[in-house]
Formats: sequence, structure tokens, C-alpha cells
Amino acid sequence: MRIQVSWVVLLLCFGCKESPKEVAVPQKKLLLLARHESGNIVEYRHELKWYSDSTFEYNSKAKDHGHTKYEKFEGKAYIQSDTLYFSRKDMNGAGGKAIFKNGMLEFVGEAQNFRLDVLQNNTVLRSVVDLHPFPDYALFTYFPQKRDRNTPYDLSTEEFHYVRELIQCVFDEQKEVLKPSNDYVKQCIPYRNRKGDIEVRVYLHCKNALDPSAFRYQPLILRDVGNCSVTFVLSFKTNYYVDFKVANVTETFVEKKSIVY
Repeated sequence: MRIQVSWVVLLLCFGCKESPKEVAVPQKKLLLLARHESGNIVEYRHELKWYSDSTFEYNSKAKDHGHTKYEKFEGKAYIQSDTLYFSRKDMNGAGGKAIFKNGMLEFVGEAQNFRLDVLQNNTVLRSVVDLHPFPDYALFTYFPQKRDRNTPYDLSTEEFHYVRELIQCVFDEQKEVLKPSNDYVKQCIPYRNRKGDIEVRVYLHCKNALDPSAFRYQPLILRDVGNCSVTFVLSFKTNYYVDFKVANVTETFVEKKSIVY
């Protein structure tokens, strides 16, 4: 009787034994998505994805006269302060670190700079000025040249709105020369002059339907297209604009112009 009970117990134990459960591997989450799309004759597309496990994917495509070049880079990245550091430096020719500023990732290299538009951000990185509600505007970092006594300056949100007000005043006072404001994209480069005063170099360019996003990635030079290419400087200290120039139009230099509200 004792032997039979023992066999029954053994059978129950083996029959109730559960198979080992598979341990679920946590899925990595997308923390940051940034993209660069520009070009008309030559088309460029760069896309960065950074994940919760610190890995990243960087894909680039260049299309020129029917020939397309694809590149893919993978590695790891980490955040320190307002900067994202990458384990690779060969992705876009501008080094392996990018500063998050004005809604853009700015790669600043020794030979060139490169910018990606941040489309999704679930990181601790925060931008002081959010330009997405203002699609006609782009803000750029000032990079001093040799013997240049001006220094870079970052606008606050309030200062950016003040710049927009001053630009509108320029349109009001130069309406005989300029097209309506909505016809232009506005590129702004703030800096401190040698006296420490805040100034902003502004470039206006007529919108380009064939390459509408190009103005967001790099400052455009004045083109010989009349009032489709304009520049001037705003001053915070004296509330005026100077150096007003229209491409290929003579006698448009304004020595000094006060903006009165």
C-alpha cells in the first residue's frame, strides 16, 4: 500500500511540473527622431533614430541625376547637458556630436556643419525656442571668423518674438521695395557685437517651391534675383535696422533707420 501511494505522489509531482517560462526581452523605444530633407537637382535625405538602449541608426541617401547612394551607420550615443555624443564621427562630415538648439540637432565639425530637424523628442533635451509654430523662420548659430570681435548669442523665446516684431516693422517701412512678408522665408543669426550689444543678421529669401525646406539647414547667400533676396541687421539696443540690401539693386543701403512703434 505504501509503495502504491509513493508512485501516485511521484506521478502527481511530475504531472504538475510547469515548463520554464520564456523571459520577455524588453523592447527598445524610440526616443529621438530627426531628419534632413533638401535639394532640387541633388536630393539629400538624412534620418537619425536614437533608442532607449542607447543605440542609434543613421541613414543617408543622396540622389543625383538618377544615381542614388545609400549609407547606414549604427552605434551608440549618450546625452550630456544639451549635447548628444555619438560613437561614430563619419555620418555626415560634421563630426560625432550634435547640440540640440532651436528644434534642430546641430552637428558642428571642423570642416563643416550639418543640421537635422527634430521631429520627435522623448529625451531630456529641451529647446529654448520652438520654431515649429513658425515654419517660415530659421535660427542659426553665429560662427566668428578670424579677427571677428562678434560673439555667438542664443535668443530667448521673448527675444525671438521681439525679432519677429522688428522684422514686421521693416516690411511695413520697406513696402515699396519688399514683397509681402508671407512670400519670404526668414533666416536669423543672433550675436553680440564688440560692444556687447545684441544684434541679429536677417536674410529674406523668396520661398522655393522646388526645395521648400533648404533654408532651415544652412544660411543662404544673397542671390542676384532682386527683391527675392534681401538682408539687414536688427539692433536690440537702439531699436533700428542697418545695412539694408536688396540683391542686384543699387542705392538700397540704409545707413541707419529707427523703428518707431
